[in-house]
Amino acid sequence: MRLYLIRHAESENNALSRDTLHQRKVDPDLTPLGYRQRDLLARHIGTETDAAGEGYRITHLYTSAMYRSLLTTKPVSDALGIAPKVWPDLHEKGGLYLERDGCIRGYTGMTRAEILAAFPGYCLPAELDERGWYDPKLGMEPEERSYYRAIKVARELRERGDSDDVIALVSHAGFLDVLLKAIFAQLPSRPYTMRYYHDNTAITRINLDRGWTTLHYMNRVDHLPAHMQSF
Repeated sequence: MRLYLIRHAESENNALSRDTLHQRKVDPDLTPLGYRQRDLLARHIGTETDAAGEGYRITHLYTSAMYRSLLTTKPVSDALGIAPKVWPDLHEKGGLYLERDGCIRGYTGMTRAEILAAFPGYCLPAELDERGWYDPKLGMEPEERSYYRAIKVARELRERGDSDDVIALVSHAGFLDVLLKAIFAQLPSRPYTMRYYHDNTAITRINLDRGWTTLHYMNRVDHLPAHMQSF
């Protein structure tokens, strides 16, 4: 099985500076640059070869339920002719929350009806209903819970390791970090002592085959000109 890990395009939160962090949004849109990045990502995946010189030939496309990931996935889905599947466990570390005046509040995220209205044709799991996909009682997701999600996703991917599937996951910088650590049995770990970072729309390729796990390349942004690369 071949696995591509893809980070979403630049979001409004990514573009904030230290002086504007108070403007952080719960579930932000993409920036104008982010929309251009996602289109170049889709054109690359749909028409070009990967960094190993092979056609992408993606057979399964998954996205987190966060708005920036759903948006990034849309043109990729169109280029591939594949209906994306929403996989809530791919959401960013920390979940959906805002901190104001020292108080943290959690949010539910988009409901089933809201996602299908904005992204018709996306496939949603049965448990994603009108209550939204995130438990607001969690507030800011504990670090250990993100490890649990990463280990769970890695296990589900490994169960398909001997298949001919070519899987692409559109997710987030923080979660892709812990997912890579889960795939390579490096969890638990202390946060940020070592990090696998992905720039916006960066692509990482891993092969899982007969018990072997091979990292072919990581954080490739060859599809973007230098002036459009961001993190």
